Amino acid sequence: AGCHLAGLYPRSDQLFTTMRKHSRGEITKQELLSAAQKECREIAEIQKKAGMTLLIEGQLLWHDHFRPFSETIQGMEPGPLTRWFDNNMFYKKPIIVNELVWENPVLINYLFLDVVRNEQWKIILPEPFTFASMCDNRYYVSFEELVLDIAEIIARELSIIRSNSQLSIAQLSAPILAQRKMDEDSVEIVRQGIELIKKSFDGEILLHTFFNDFSNAAPWILDSGADILGMDLTATDIERLAEHDFDRPIFAGIVDSRNSYVEPIEELVNTAEALLEVLEPPAIHIGPSADLDFLPRQIADKKVMNLGIAYRKLVST
Repeated sequence: AGCHLAGLYPRSDQLFTTMRKHSRGEITKQELLSAAQKECREIAEIQKKAGMTLLIEGQLLWHDHFRPFSETIQGMEPGPLTRWFDNNMFYKKPIIVNELVWENPVLINYLFLDVVRNEQWKIILPEPFTFASMCDNRYYVSFEELVLDIAEIIARELSIIRSNSQLSIAQLSAPILAQRKMDEDSVEIVRQGIELIKKSFDGEILLHTFFNDFSNAAPWILDSGADILGMDLTATDIERLAEHDFDRPIFAGIVDSRNSYVEPIEELVNTAEALLEVLEPPAIHIGPSADLDFLPRQIADKKVMNLGIAYRKLVST
């Protein structure tokens, strides 16, 4: 069992201002980095205080889930701002202009590993099939080949990060997988991508299907190769999952990451207990439904505190 966050953490107003100053050339890159690092440390402290069993680094330098890759990987470039699912948030759609070539480590330049150096932590990355689906592919004839090239890049990155820190879970964010029922061929491509990543990453893979009803991905997702299955309980009808046999731990997104209503502790405990009763998984991890960066920083902090208390109540019952 565990309790941890599921995505990018919100930046403070102060950090937004600093970022704008940097983009206008008013401050140096170093000044921006030290401000962001200080804030990542604060976010780590909030998580520790709340009693999260694993930390996230916050990923404050990530403008969206794909940007570190699209800004750095040869063959890919950041494209136009595009709506991020059904949210009032945008990401720069990566454009695939050539074969993807991984030359140097990417993510260590977008993470403050010092902040989590002596901690068990998790990283949030795009799942390869979802990543490829969110791109404007102008090069690959075979979609499968694009997915596997992305998986290869993610695998390399994870193995570098794991050798430099105590990374214990890699969350692969995969909203696309639960948008609708997928055909056999697509499912097979998803599995291959996960398998490729698992070859070079010996931590646990959490496959998280936020924004959509998890039942759209059942039953095949139970056999996707992921160690932990993530579901967004703000979008999932638990009753529709009752017929499935969960033989591995689940991650339940019980805190609504898109709503500023701060859930009372009892409500969170009840949601988790109802889920345990219906699904009877071997273990449960709880957290927010998705990235908390939809919310103002103060609201996110409050939600994290309540989540931690709810978790302690849940494990003590």
